[in-house]
Amino acid sequence: MDDDALRRELDQVTSELATARTEYASLGARIAGLEAQQLALSKTLARSEQGTAATGTAPRYRTDAIVAVLEANGTEMSIQDVIAALADAGRTSETYDNVGVDLAYLTERGRARRVRRGVYGPPSARETHTAASADRPGRASRT
Repeated sequence: MDDDALRRELDQVTSELATARTEYASLGARIAGLEAQQLALSKTLARSEQGTAATGTAPRYRTDAIVAVLEANGTEMSIQDVIAALADAGRTSETYDNVGVDLAYLTERGRARRVRRGVYGPPSARETHTAASADRPGRASRT
């Protein structure tokens, strides 16, 4: 084999390698996108199934729906997270202001817990007991 033949073969292999690397990168990006989509769909389905199982039927009042979302999630959630979970449960018209005001109201009533500014969670067992006894008229709180 002469030098020219070797150089042509090297150029051809280099070109094929560049093409294969481009295809590999494209497939890697496609796989990453599909994995992200699969994860998002799995989470949405799991939340939907938890919400349906926990409540049986969709809560009528927004405050009840918010409490159901917090209890189903079981961890702290930002107001945006609550709005997204409400949308997943079929309540697509909830606004940041309305949900924020409702969370403040629910916190005052002991039905939700404020973790920090804009972040809420389900009430702890002690807070729920205290709130339940405080809601009963004619009973003195023993705390």
